[in-house]
Amino acid sequence: MKKVLFLAFMALAVISCNKDDDGGNNNCPTPASISAIQINSTSIFFEWDDTNGTAWQFEYGPTGFQLGQGTVVSTSQTSFLINGLMPSTSYTVFLRNNCGSNGFSEYISKEFITSEPIVTCNAPTNLQQTGIGSTSIDITWDENNETAWEVDYGPVGHPAGTGTVEATSQSNYRIDGLTPATTYEIFVRANCGTDGFSEWTPALVITTDN
Repeated sequence: MKKVLFLAFMALAVISCNKDDDGGNNNCPTPASISAIQINSTSIFFEWDDTNGTAWQFEYGPTGFQLGQGTVVSTSQTSFLINGLMPSTSYTVFLRNNCGSNGFSEYISKEFITSEPIVTCNAPTNLQQTGIGSTSIDITWDENNETAWEVDYGPVGHPAGTGTVEATSQSNYRIDGLTPATTYEIFVRANCGTDGFSEWTPALVITTDN
C-alpha cells in the first residue's frame, strides 16, 4: 500500500511540474500593457502599466530578433527612452515583471516603428545646364527655400564634395576656368548654416566645347 501511495504522489508531482512549465509563473503576474509616449527617427519613449509590479526587465531589438540576442534593460521606472535607433525601422520590445524571489513573469511585447528623419536642410533640385562654352558652364537649380549653396565640379567619377567646391548665394551659377573639350561632373548642395548641409544633388555631366 505504501508503494502505491508513493507512486501516486510521484505521478502528481510530475503532473504539477509540467503544468508549471506550460502555464508560466503564477506567482509573478504579467504586465498589463505597453504604449508609446513619443517616437522619433532615432528614439522610442514608451511606458507600461505598473499595476502588477514594481520592477521590470525588458529586451528590445529589430523586429524578428530572438529573445536573448537583444539589448536587456532592468528598471524600476514605468517609462523608458531608448536612443540610438535607426530611422524608419521596426523594433520590438519584450517586457516582463521582475518579482524577485518569485522569478519573472511571462513577456508581453509591443512593436514600434521609428519615423523618417526630420529634414532641416532642403537639397536643391532640378539641377540643369543653361549655357556652355569652351572654358565655362552655366547652371541653375531650384532653391527649395534655401539661400546658400556649394557647387562641386571635377572629373567624371569623383565623389561629391571631393572636387573643386565653390560657395554661392545665387541659384544661377557660372563655373569658369575649365578645360575645352573636357567632361565634368557637377554637384550642388544647400548650406543651411547651423542646420548643416543638405544632401548633394545627383550628378550633372557636361562636356565643354572645343
